[in-house]
Amino acid sequence: MKKLLAILMSVVFAFTIFGVTGCGSSDTAEPEEQTAEEPAAELSEEYNAFADAVDLDFAKEVNAKVAAFGDDEAVGMRSAGSPAEKETCDYLEGVMNDIGLNNVTVDDITVDGWTFNGANITFTNAEGEEQKVDLGGYQTTIQADNQEVEIVYVNRGTESDYEGLDVKGKLVLFEINQEEDWWINYPAYQAKVKGALCAIAMREFVNKDEDGTRIGVQDVCGPADAPALAISRKDCNAIKKAIKASGGDSIKVKFNADSKVTENTTSHNLYGEIPGAEDETIFVFSHMDGYFHAAYDDAWGVGVSMAIAKAMIDSGFTPDKTIRFCVHGSEEWGREGSEYDWSTGAYEEIMTKHPDWVDGGFAIVNNDSGYTVEGATSKGTNCSIELKEFAKNSIGELADSSKFKWKHQNLSTYTEDFQWTRVGIPAICAGDGESTNYEDTGYHSNYDSWEYQPLDEEGMAEMIRTFGKVTIDLDDCLVRPMNFTARIKNFEKSLNDDAKDQFAESLDAAYAAADALKAKMDEVEAAGDDAAATKLNDQTQEVYLAFQDSLLGLDFINVDAIVRHDMYEDNIDYLDQTIKALEAGNIQEAYDEYLWAVDWSWYDMNFDKETTDYMKNQLFEKRDDTWGAGLIKYPHADTNAIVVSLGEKYDTEGADVSEEIAALKEIKKQQEGYLKEVYADELAGIQKATELMNAIAK
Repeated sequence: MKKLLAILMSVVFAFTIFGVTGCGSSDTAEPEEQTAEEPAAELSEEYNAFADAVDLDFAKEVNAKVAAFGDDEAVGMRSAGSPAEKETCDYLEGVMNDIGLNNVTVDDITVDGWTFNGANITFTNAEGEEQKVDLGGYQTTIQADNQEVEIVYVNRGTESDYEGLDVKGKLVLFEINQEEDWWINYPAYQAKVKGALCAIAMREFVNKDEDGTRIGVQDVCGPADAPALAISRKDCNAIKKAIKASGGDSIKVKFNADSKVTENTTSHNLYGEIPGAEDETIFVFSHMDGYFHAAYDDAWGVGVSMAIAKAMIDSGFTPDKTIRFCVHGSEEWGREGSEYDWSTGAYEEIMTKHPDWVDGGFAIVNNDSGYTVEGATSKGTNCSIELKEFAKNSIGELADSSKFKWKHQNLSTYTEDFQWTRVGIPAICAGDGESTNYEDTGYHSNYDSWEYQPLDEEGMAEMIRTFGKVTIDLDDCLVRPMNFTARIKNFEKSLNDDAKDQFAESLDAAYAAADALKAKMDEVEAAGDDAAATKLNDQTQEVYLAFQDSLLGLDFINVDAIVRHDMYEDNIDYLDQTIKALEAGNIQEAYDEYLWAVDWSWYDMNFDKETTDYMKNQLFEKRDDTWGAGLIKYPHADTNAIVVSLGEKYDTEGADVSEEIAALKEIKKQQEGYLKEVYADELAGIQKATELMNAIAK
């Protein structure tokens, strides 16, 4: 078996800068940056044959053909359950069969679907000429056939922006920066509350587009009956100019829209395999759906994944583990009225269609990100913490030939591997490192194309080789290369100073157990015993789950993966500073610098209670069949009444804020109670993981 060669090779390179390469591990807990100056290890014959077989033209062809599918002739869109998504699936099924993958299978899945067949506005512009503008869509329902309606400009779409305006039955136009201000769901729902027919948003990006024709969208994270569409900066400005020229608050337009959400409809997942001799599986991910034509997100990832599969087959690579190439539908969106409305296809695959895949699920390599647009100089990975060291070592062996600076970061909620990690299969996802070229310019917009962001072909070829190597290196491991010391260190680093003492004894025991388990893992890897390794992998999956179940959480607003206690520690800190500022008579400082950061306070400051109440309730009411289920245990810190009260006293010198201080102290006390319970849960989880590690290591 080639495992014996891998063992001998590991001895030869044991003293390189990376420690033992491949499946071995060092004591490095948080590997981060790599540069091309680091020396490279000798590469395996299998990898070299694979790299020589990489067909860039094939990858580009698949990429381009997937990007060509779209439901709306004007702007594209291939969305959950739509005709364009099905056409894409049919095409890729043929590709998988053509390149020689085995067991090619299409799974029907039940999701909420969205089909966007286009929307547009025709109006008389400030120059007196008729002008038609095409619109993008959000996952909401709005139907209009040449409907004559008024459109009103409402600035940022906040509650105060509607003051003095009648928008009932009208279109409302506003400008938002979803990364810095608020998500589309808030101003869209605010428009619904005000009685508007539909919200139309101009989304701002970091990099301004010179011609103003970019249209940007996101997943809506809201209900289908709060309709929203998207407009370019150029067309937004033309409507604003026409309204100003009219001398009033609005102008009349002709409005067409065909955007429809259908609950409980059919979408598709697709997979094909390179079979292995062992009963374990490595999964390679990408997704077929996308906003606009999505030449990068994720037609690029599909092209990379299919090119990895083709090069493996063409080079004669025979894996020990089955390599299963999964292309998901409904990744961008698939749940109506949910805060967790993306990654639905992958969720359904592992939770409904193939929960049996968890047993023997070795690892995931996800090609959803790391897009090689021209000018990007940085790439990286987003990894399960336990696999970061492995990813650095595997990719580091290519460092001398890489055109990129590499950085390895923790896993994100924003890719479809997240739910799979929750049930026990760790992941390595391609990432952008420190590069923001794509995100700042084309992400989820009609600029996600080779026309606006040309493809770096050399970079794409490198990413195919790189993540093909990561997959091959994982297959070379008998023992899943998990570094549990890194997970413990990540937790310890997250604790504030007050909490460290109560965890000290348990953390010391956890570190000792992780060291003992590492020695056992290295011993089994070196022995080359397949059966012992498979048994050990099943056992370490239990350890991984113990950490995931007790430590993994989400924050309320950005939906970031956090250590569970982080949100409550932060709330308590900001509440404490708010109280101190108010006690010192500094209302504006308390309001602007501290209170805004407590859970939903920022939204309470900008939107009415009906809007924020809906969003707060939505967080808990429609999460059970999503990847967000159970990750937030306690309700938010409800500061709405205090926000309103302090807002009214904001400019009043010497205002009495004793009632607000008392209320904030009660909220702080509540949060401290939540934190105490979260700490207890985390402590129990660490102790459970420690017991498991010690039992396995014996």
